[in-house]
Amino acid sequence: MAAAETPSERRFMVLGSVGFGKTTLLRALEGAGEAARKTQMVDYAGWGIDTPGEYSEMGMFRNHLITAANDAAVLLVIQDATRARSSFPPGFFLMFSQTVIGLVTKIDRPDADIAHASRLLRDAGVRGDIYPVSAVEGTGIEELRQRLLALGLVHHSASNTEE
Repeated sequence: MAAAETPSERRFMVLGSVGFGKTTLLRALEGAGEAARKTQMVDYAGWGIDTPGEYSEMGMFRNHLITAANDAAVLLVIQDATRARSSFPPGFFLMFSQTVIGLVTKIDRPDADIAHASRLLRDAGVRGDIYPVSAVEGTGIEELRQRLLALGLVHHSASNTEE
């Protein structure tokens, strides 16, 4: 990365509720095998900006997401395919100028409903692409990685390197 580049020129931010698989997805994109840990605060380590699920779930904390989004070029909005509800109000993502991409996670689960999860993402204002993914099985991860690579947001290698 050139020294003149800012985080918003090379970062994406992951948003979604507690337990939706944000950190696990980030680890899968990076090719890291370590177990995901609970995200306690906005985390700028690694390829993307990881956000606590509580910020998505509690209206009084959404202003933190809006502020942190200024550091991101692309927003990845996650909806768990096994959940019946979205944590975001209708049209929430229409306020952002960044590209907003939807991700339906946990598609490997027997109770997954990809169509319903996709509708919830659309209702929340996701107008961009929606990718069904399973970080556990790796389904859709390479396609998403290639999309982010095309946007200049991830490294060519999926290996986890220490900085």
